[in-house]
Amino acid sequence: MRPVGNLLRLVRIITTLSPDIRALRRNDPDGRDRRAPDRFARNLIALGPVFVKLGQILSTRPDILPESYIARLAELQERVPEMDFATIRGVVEAELGAPLETAFDSFEPVPVAAASLAQVHKARLADGTTVAVKVQRPGLDALFRRDLDALEFGLRLLRVLAPRRLRRTNLPAFLSEFRRYSMGELDFQAEARVMERFRSNLAGQEGVRVPRAFPDHTTARVLTMGWVAGMRLSEAAATLSGSTRSALVDRLVSMLLGMFVSDGLFHADLHPGNIVFHSDGTFTLLDFGMYGELNAAERDRFVLYWMAVAQRQTRRAYHHFSQQTKPLPDADHARFRQSFDDLAARFYAAPSRQASLARTYLAMMRAGYRAGFVFPASLMLHAKALTTAEALLFKLAPDARFDEISRPFIAREVAARLAASDPLGRISQVLPELLLTGAMPPAEAIDESCDSSSTRGMWESVLSAFGPPDRGLGRVGLAVLFHQFSQRHLGQETERLLAETWATYDVLEADLPLQPNIGAILTTHLAALTLALHRTLVSHGRSPAQSHALIHAIGWDIYRRMADPPWDLARTITADPAKRLRIATEMFRRFPFGPPGYGWRDVEAGEDVVAFDCTKCPVAEFFAHHDNAELCTATWCALDFPVAEKWGGRLVRPKTIAGGHDLCDFRWHAGTARAERHAPAPS
Repeated sequence: MRPVGNLLRLVRIITTLSPDIRALRRNDPDGRDRRAPDRFARNLIALGPVFVKLGQILSTRPDILPESYIARLAELQERVPEMDFATIRGVVEAELGAPLETAFDSFEPVPVAAASLAQVHKARLADGTTVAVKVQRPGLDALFRRDLDALEFGLRLLRVLAPRRLRRTNLPAFLSEFRRYSMGELDFQAEARVMERFRSNLAGQEGVRVPRAFPDHTTARVLTMGWVAGMRLSEAAATLSGSTRSALVDRLVSMLLGMFVSDGLFHADLHPGNIVFHSDGTFTLLDFGMYGELNAAERDRFVLYWMAVAQRQTRRAYHHFSQQTKPLPDADHARFRQSFDDLAARFYAAPSRQASLARTYLAMMRAGYRAGFVFPASLMLHAKALTTAEALLFKLAPDARFDEISRPFIAREVAARLAASDPLGRISQVLPELLLTGAMPPAEAIDESCDSSSTRGMWESVLSAFGPPDRGLGRVGLAVLFHQFSQRHLGQETERLLAETWATYDVLEADLPLQPNIGAILTTHLAALTLALHRTLVSHGRSPAQSHALIHAIGWDIYRRMADPPWDLARTITADPAKRLRIATEMFRRFPFGPPGYGWRDVEAGEDVVAFDCTKCPVAEFFAHHDNAELCTATWCALDFPVAEKWGGRLVRPKTIAGGHDLCDFRWHAGTARAERHAPAPS
C-alpha cells in the first residue's frame, strides 16, 4: 500500500501546485506575473509544514526558481495555532518520563513563540535556572516521512519522464539534502549536540553567545536550553547607538566568516527571529536546526574566493567560484564568465545601500545554471546563510558593505593558513610538473592531502642525488635562489666566486643545527650562505666593508621581493597606514620569521606605531657563534629599514640581538619619514 499512498499524496501535491507548475513552465524567468509567487507561497502553506520548509530552502535555489519567487519564499512563514497546554503537558511528560511538576519547578502555560514544528515555553528548573523549553508538535515524524516519501516517488517518475531536465537541476542531491535537514530538525537531541558544537567553536568570539543545552531535560522531541532575554532586530536597530551597531556588524561578519573558513560548521538560518541582541553590543544565536558544513577543501576555496572579492579581482573570483560547480556537457563557459563579470562590475559600482552581496551571489548562481553549470547543495545552503545574515547587516547599518568589512578577517585567515600550511606537501604536488613540463598541473590532479612521511621520504631521496642527504635540501634550494640574484652584482666572477662559496657553505652547513620550523630552517641556511660568501669575497681582496655592501645589495634584491606580497595584500585590505604596517609585519612574523624558531612579544605603543620585540633570532645566534655579529648587523639587520620605507613608514630599532642586546626592539612608524638607521644603508 505504500506506493499507492505515495502516489495519492503526490497527486494531491501536484493538484495543489498545478497552477504554479504551469506558471513556471511558461518560461517567465523574471516572474512578470506578480501574483504567481504569492500564490505559490500560499499553496505551499496549504500543503503543510514539510512544504513550508521546502519553500524556505527553495529560496536559495536560483537554479530552480526565478528571482521573484526566491524573494517571496525568503519571507515564508507559516501562521499556526498554538498547541493547547494539555497537549504540551502530554508531550513533555511522555518524553521526560516524569510529571511536569517534577521535571520543572515552574512551567508557564502560555507559549512565548509558536511555529510549524514546535512552540517554546518559559520554565524554571529545580535549581532556579530559567530555561526555554521547545516542545515538538505531535505526529510530525510520520507527516514528514509521508511527504518526503511522496516527493522521492515523484523524483523517480521524473527520472523516467524528464531525465535531461532533471540532470540540469541537480534535484536528486537537493532532495537528499532536504530530507537530511528536515528529519534532522525533528531530532531535538541532535540539535542540542549541534548547539554544543557551536558553543565550543564560538567560545573565543568576543560578544557572541550560544545558549546552553540541558541534556537531562532534552529528548528527541523536547529541547531545554538557557533562557535568553534581549532585543529583537527592529528594537536593536532603533535603540542602540551608531557605534554599538557598527561593532555589532563587525562581530556578525567576523562570526559568519569564521564559521565558513575556520570551523566549517555554519548557521544557515540567521533570520531576525533567530538572533537576540543585548544592550552591551553582544548577541545570542538561537535555533540550530538548519546548519551546514564545509570540508577543508571547500573552506580553502571559500577563503580564496573571498580574498579575490575583497581585492576586486574578478578573474580570480570567477575561477574559485566556478571551481565549486559541475559543468554539464553543453556548459557555456564564456557565457558564464561574461555574466559573472557583468554582475561583479554592477556590484562594485553600486552605492552601499544597493550593493547586496547576497543578491549578487544568487544572481551569479542563476547565471551559472543558465550557462549549464550545476551547484552543490552545500553551496546553496551557504548562499542562504549569506542571504539571511546580510538582511541583519542592512537593518543595523544600511551603508555597510559586506566585502569591505570582511577584508581584515580574510587577511588574518590567509596569514594563519600560510603559517599553518605544510609547504613541502603543497610544493611536492606542483614542482615536478613545473620543472619537467613547464606547466602547473590542473586542479583535479592535485590531492587534497598527502602522507607527510612518504612525501618527505621521496623528496629526501630526490635531493640526495644532488649531494649527501644532510646537505641536499639546502644546496638545491639555495643554489637556484642565490645564483639568480648574485649574478647581477658579481658579474663575470659569479661562477668562480660561488663555487668557492659553496665549498665554504658545505663546511658551515654540516654543523648547522636543525631549526624547529621551515622558516627558521630557510633563514639559517641563508645565513650560512651569507657568511660563506663574505669569507670568499674577503679572500679575493674585498675589504669587510666592501663585502658587507655587496652582500647587502644582493640581499636587498631578494628581500624586497619577499616584502611585496605582504604589502600588496595589506594595501588591498585597508587605506590606514598603521593597519597596513600591522598586517604586513604580522605576515613576516608568521613566515619566514615565525615561531617557534623565532620569538616575538607585542609591545604597547602609540596609535600610529606597530611595536614588538624579537626575543629569539636564530640568524643572530648563528653569526654570534661564528664571531661575526658585525656581518649580521650590516646585512640582515640593515634590510629591515628599506623594507619599512617600501611599506610607507619608517623603522626605529636601536637594539639588536646581533649588536649584543637581549632583544631587537622593532618600532614601525606609519608615515613617510626616512628610517632611523642603526646599520649601513643599502648601496
